Amino acid sequence: MLSIVFGLIAMSLGFWCTVKYWWYMVDVLIALLPLVLFLGGLIALLAGIKNTGMRTSQKAWRTASPGPESAPRKKDE
Repeated sequence: MLSIVFGLIAMSLGFWCTVKYWWYMVDVLIALLPLVLFLGGLIALLAGIKNTGMRTSQKAWRTASPGPESAPRKKDE
């Protein structure tokens, strides 16, 4: 119950400040837009790289099939 009261107070103060100082809000949004676009593009790039399987192919290249001299031997050999 107490968190609901504090939440409503915070929302009303936030709404009041947004209405009273709306030019500051516009400046903040203009300043944050390039940052949000950059971070969104970075996340999309990383998700695209993950979906291409590049990490799997690099791991497979590093752990290429070992030669016959390092193959595990059977117990009866």
